[in-house]
Formats: sequence, structure tokens, C-alpha cells
Amino acid sequence: MNRTTVGGPELGGGRGAGGVLVLVDPSGAGNSPVAELLAQELHPSVHLRTDDFLRVIRSGRLQPHLPEAGRQNATALAAAAQAAFAYATRGYQVVVESPAVPAALDTFRRESRTTGAALHYVVLQAGPAPDGAPHTLDTSGLTHETTAKSVLVALTRRTHLLGW
Repeated sequence: MNRTTVGGPELGGGRGAGGVLVLVDPSGAGNSPVAELLAQELHPSVHLRTDDFLRVIRSGRLQPHLPEAGRQNATALAAAAQAAFAYATRGYQVVVESPAVPAALDTFRRESRTTGAALHYVVLQAGPAPDGAPHTLDTSGLTHETTAKSVLVALTRRTHLLGW
């Protein structure tokens, strides 16, 4: 499917390619304005929330922070990754919002390798990044709008590219 962008970069690297951005926003509490702004700038776009993949469990759902919720959490993240890359392989720019660093980030890497769609990873953090955290963006002093613009610039420079 040949798609073009309007007003923003293509996560997949051009020529209508789709890609996935995993955006970790601990302050967003599952409703990040930065993720929404990014989805508005990318075209065509999809905005997925990892929390939504946990909420759809109707029977037997465990609180995600419990130790026995590991299988449930891994399943929900796998479903989120598969959904994200299904959209990406059809030309969509996908913003996957997560309130915490996904424990199963390897699931996203595996989907990236399997589908050939690009994977970007950005952690928004108020304050400087700890040593060895190249995917962290210091948002202290930035508005939601300037944070989104900073992420878009980083995407065009491929500084947060995690895999293909």
C-alpha cells in the first residue's frame, strides 16, 4: 500500500512505509497528550495504548503489578505489538503509548524483524537520562507541544531507532 505523509515524518523511513514508535510516558498515566499530538502529526496514524490491551480482559483479569500477572501482562503486550505491526505493515504510522517501560520490549523487536517495519523507542523523562539510556528524552521545561516536536525531530534523525 503506497501511503504518503502529511505534516510529519514517516516512522518507516519514507516511500509510504509504516513504522512503530513505542512511547513510554510515566507521567501520562495512560492518557498522554504527547502521544496524541504525535499521532496527529503522523499520517496516516494509529494511537494504541498498552493499558487498553489489559482492560479488554473480561474474566480473570489480575492487577498488572501483581507477580502472578506476568503471563497476562506478557500476553497483552504481545497483542499490542502484533496489532501495532499489523497496522504498520499496511502503511500506518503507529504510536504505542505505555505508562512504563514494557517488560517485553523484545516482543516489539521480534515483530519488527518479522515484518520489516521500523521500530522506534522513546522514554520521556523529566530530568537528564541516566548513563546508558540512549532512548531517553529529557522533557524538563518542555511543553507537551515542544516535547512532541522534539520527538518528531529525533525520529527524522533516527536517534531512537531500535530495530527493523
